[in-house]
Amino acid sequence: MKRILVPTDFSKYSINAAKLAAAIARKYEARIFFLHVVSMPQIETGIIPGQTQQDVAEGLFLLKRVRQNFKKLLSQEFLQGLNVAEAIQFDGVYESIVDQCKKHEIDLIVMGTHGTTGFVNDFLVGSNTEKVVRLSETPVLTTREEVKNPEFKHIIFASDFEEGIEKSFTPIQSLIELFDAKVDLLRVVTRDDFYFTAPMLDLMENFAKEKGLKKYSCHVFNAEKVQEGINEFANRSNADIVTTITHGRRGLARLFNGSVTDDVMKTSSLPVLTVKAKK
Repeated sequence: MKRILVPTDFSKYSINAAKLAAAIARKYEARIFFLHVVSMPQIETGIIPGQTQQDVAEGLFLLKRVRQNFKKLLSQEFLQGLNVAEAIQFDGVYESIVDQCKKHEIDLIVMGTHGTTGFVNDFLVGSNTEKVVRLSETPVLTTREEVKNPEFKHIIFASDFEEGIEKSFTPIQSLIELFDAKVDLLRVVTRDDFYFTAPMLDLMENFAKEKGLKKYSCHVFNAEKVQEGINEFANRSNADIVTTITHGRRGLARLFNGSVTDDVMKTSSLPVLTVKAKK
């Protein structure tokens, strides 16, 4: 992992994400790219049809404030000594993130979340949240709280452990190996998605052996809802981070679609890493 993208609106939640990204960057000796999306396009190119002098003036003032915010952010002590870059874009949030990921060959996106309304302010809210997590080819790490000690020694990998997840597990396994972590392989079972325990444990054991995991345990956990089961298990086991692979809408793939996506990231006190399944 050499390049990390941190979309920011300069809120305290974005700062939490920046601190987490900084800790990971130090481990990997990676470069951080900060991205802010301005909602007023073409404000530096003069008046465009329908745009007034006041619009231009407000746009220039907004740009000045964004640059001041960047200056303040980059002067933070937790970023000192790191290789850091900044970018301002005027496209949509998702489009800007995809553009930056391609341009800089980003390995990880780190985003801050708000516990009540999703991603803070109007920068990363609603459909943008789901779109980035669900469609991004780059792994996405979200955090709601400030991570005081970003040493991920205890990792949860929640999955349905169906065929095909092995080749998408690489970013998660890299994290496990980097921190020499213990991993809990977790399958949440609900009344609407029932699975017998014994064959599921066999699937999980086979997966662990195939991936060469050393420090692991396998768990089948019952809950009313998948997201509730993951959060409850994480709290009971004192885990440091939750990880999963998104792949369509079968099994735990439903975890990061629709309202369930928001529920997990709003209610989890832990960082959540999602990786899109490779076809």
